[in-house]
Amino acid sequence: MGPVLLVLLGVALPLGVVGAIGLASTMSANVLDRTREFGVMHAIGARPKAVRRVVVTEGVLLALAGCVVAILPALGLTAVLGVGLGNLFTKAPLPFTISLPAAGIWVALSVLGAVLATEAAAGRASRITVREALSYL
Repeated sequence: MGPVLLVLLGVALPLGVVGAIGLASTMSANVLDRTREFGVMHAIGARPKAVRRVVVTEGVLLALAGCVVAILPALGLTAVLGVGLGNLFTKAPLPFTISLPAAGIWVALSVLGAVLATEAAAGRASRITVREALSYL
């Protein structure tokens, strides 16, 4: 089963990277759309650290929401994949078990990826000046 696990991890890791890139793109577009809001926050005295925290928190919450939404499809696909691969390689379906530590590790990796993916957007949001925000169309 070792080679099968390596193949599945080889597929899962690039999908996670693509998800992180998608989140980074979404957060960058979000910061562009909310330029005026961040400028107003700076104008009323928000520190750059607070603005950065807002953006990173949104990214983390988005990643956690994605994990919650993905639970049911992931369980269904895991069962189907276990039956298919088990019948293909061992002529019997693989047992369906859920590893809570593994699920926790994937959620932690998702949150870490969200933090890393939103850092660039958060940095840009924290550097927006009031003048720049007011001149933004």
